[in-house]
Amino acid sequence: MNKLFTVFCLSITFLSNAQIVRENELIAKMERGAELMALGEYDSAQVLFQFVLQNKSKLPSEMAYFFGRNSFHLQKYKQSINWLNKYIQLKGTKGRYYEPAIQILQFAEDEYLKIQRTQAMQFEKDLESAEYDCGGLEKMLCPVCHGSGVVVQAGLFNEVYKTCPYSEGEGYLSCEEYNLFMRGELEAKQEK
Repeated sequence: MNKLFTVFCLSITFLSNAQIVRENELIAKMERGAELMALGEYDSAQVLFQFVLQNKSKLPSEMAYFFGRNSFHLQKYKQSINWLNKYIQLKGTKGRYYEPAIQILQFAEDEYLKIQRTQAMQFEKDLESAEYDCGGLEKMLCPVCHGSGVVVQAGLFNEVYKTCPYSEGEGYLSCEEYNLFMRGELEAKQEK
């Protein structure tokens, strides 16, 4: 029984020491990643940081800063924003890297917004020139009246029913008219 207890204690001690060695190795990799980042070797730093992220059970708050800063240099702006915000949440204004984190966070947000605006403008441009495939149909349901030919508007005392100004009461548009409508180029017809 005594031997079993001794083996058990030695096993726990061995496992604890192995865990401490492993944790120290991961911290060393994080610090080496920070050094590589400072030297401008962002891809190499990223490999080390990702290794630490995948293998360390409890991350030091500095890891959030390092990963966020390195992500900015790799032009992964959304990722940078997320990690820098996490660092600021964890450490607040007292964190060792608070000032540079705020500065890089602002740069990352500015770059991310530029990309978002560019993508939105490209999407708009694509929509303007896009042609909807009507699938061989000659007529499409009018998106304004939904095929009823009538538009219902709220009046002072009750609802007012009017003929749809786009489908002229038919409830349908030709494929060409539908595409014009979707691009905002189809003009409403005047009531007679």
